[in-house]
Amino acid sequence: MIRKNIRNVLLAATAAFFTTSLCMASDNASSTPEADFSNALIETAVGFSAPAFLPGLGDIVLAAAANAERTVHAIDVASLLPALAVEPAGLPSDKVAMMTPSRPTRLDSGASNDSVFKTVAIPFKRLAALEKFAPSLNEMRSGHGLDCAARGCHAADAAVKVAEGKTARASLRDKIEQVNYTVNHAIRYASDMQTYHVTDYWAKPSETLSRQQGDCEDFAILKMSVLHAEGVSLDDMALVILFDQQRHFYHAVLSVSVEGRRLILDNMRDQVLADRQITSYLPLYSIVDGRGFLHGSRDPHALAMASAVPLTKIAPGEGATN
Repeated sequence: MIRKNIRNVLLAATAAFFTTSLCMASDNASSTPEADFSNALIETAVGFSAPAFLPGLGDIVLAAAANAERTVHAIDVASLLPALAVEPAGLPSDKVAMMTPSRPTRLDSGASNDSVFKTVAIPFKRLAALEKFAPSLNEMRSGHGLDCAARGCHAADAAVKVAEGKTARASLRDKIEQVNYTVNHAIRYASDMQTYHVTDYWAKPSETLSRQQGDCEDFAILKMSVLHAEGVSLDDMALVILFDQQRHFYHAVLSVSVEGRRLILDNMRDQVLADRQITSYLPLYSIVDGRGFLHGSRDPHALAMASAVPLTKIAPGEGATN
């Protein structure tokens, strides 16, 4: 098992070196280091086939890892792994995917090694979306996001208060069901362009309640805030940005980990389903209590379809930014 783990890290590091060199040599101005570099790491670390534009890379990486593996079987793994953070020269520090091993989150604490929707998640500290989510996270942690006294209360605030009263002594599953239904009906769907006159804006819970409308990630963030106010740990909830393979658009949902299962709160349905019951959703990235994760699929065809737009340009519910 130790040798297998070392081999996987070496594969990721070796592929990162080759891929980064190619990315820096590319003249494609629309390509971002975050998108190109992270996709290469995902493909390598979980065994995806190499992209068509990198013929022979898989053989090179495997050969390099095999040679290196024979020399490290006696090395203390605990001291080795923290030193394998990937930081290629020439890339800005704010665009580098740091592969430092970290403790698995509760989101990945089920019986399977897979993450939500049967994908594999890799920690990604420099995810651009973390900045969009930060104001909402700060509001949740402060406990003031659902307090409408200062900003003026609306019908949506009243609906949330009623739901909190109904679930005060309810089971966690009942809380989740009630919150999903209440938020779905307390606010109406509206695009960011309609509400904020921009293509992509992640509203704080207080903003969504004040305007009584929002798009898919606003629904998910508000549900997270309500559940956190009712005692659910932020570490057990993930904002998941995904590609809907059936409807062919980008979407956002809230995933809540309950006893090894991941329950999905979705503004497109009132019924709360387990992630394994929804086969058309392919996660691209997720955020758990301020930590970013990139997701990879073992299906290369699905991954290619979902990754057609760089991560930094994906606007859930809208499509892509310019």
